[in-house]
Amino acid sequence: MQQKTVTHQGGLSRKLEYGIRHSREINRGQKYFAEFLKSEYSDENILFWQACEELKRERNAEKIEEKARIIYEDFISILSPKEVSLDSRVREIINNNMVHPSAHTFDEAQNQIYTLMQRDSYPRFVASSLYKKVLGSYGQMEEL
Repeated sequence: MQQKTVTHQGGLSRKLEYGIRHSREINRGQKYFAEFLKSEYSDENILFWQACEELKRERNAEKIEEKARIIYEDFISILSPKEVSLDSRVREIINNNMVHPSAHTFDEAQNQIYTLMQRDSYPRFVASSLYKKVLGSYGQMEEL
């Protein structure tokens, strides 16, 4: 999909303006989805997914290793109260990746958790009263 950039008064392109607005809406949507998951006692999935996204944005090798270990302890370790549900194949991949952690150490796990949320949690969110409330106030949110 090709986007046309149109510059308008003030020099800010419509593409950039849309990107900023869209980014705020995505963050707001994640906030409400996380709130819903917390009410279902399953917010570890979105928290893990968000931590993986943050890890991918990191460029400092030492911080990548540190963040990867924190993610492992917080969401992968069987001792963690926020352990995400992963199959044994993905756990083995993560354990191998943790020898030399990178920004992509958890990609397989993140994909598995995303699919779980997409198929299981998100349809329940869309059917929830919170979602309907958010949709009802969407026009007001857009102006923020």
